[in-house]
Amino acid sequence: MAHTYVVTSNTYTPGVPGPDPLVTIIGTVDGIPVEVQLWKSAYDQARLVSLAALEALVAPLMLAQFVVNQPPAPVTPVNQITGTFVL
Repeated sequence: MAHTYVVTSNTYTPGVPGPDPLVTIIGTVDGIPVEVQLWKSAYDQARLVSLAALEALVAPLMLAQFVVNQPPAPVTPVNQITGTFVL
């Protein structure tokens, strides 16, 4: 099944934590909010190859968080006995 990935924020803080900072990506997968982090060195390496390589790196991280963030499936109530009776 194809999923729709939307990146709304893609940031990092230079030097935090150390020489290889974490990139924080915020967005949605199929409308479900997700937030993932990855090392900037991995992000930059994929970006240097191509946009497709960067998407291939980020998509599985976002998809895994999407699975975690999905709301629980609705539970259908069970119908119990109804009606009139006499003892």
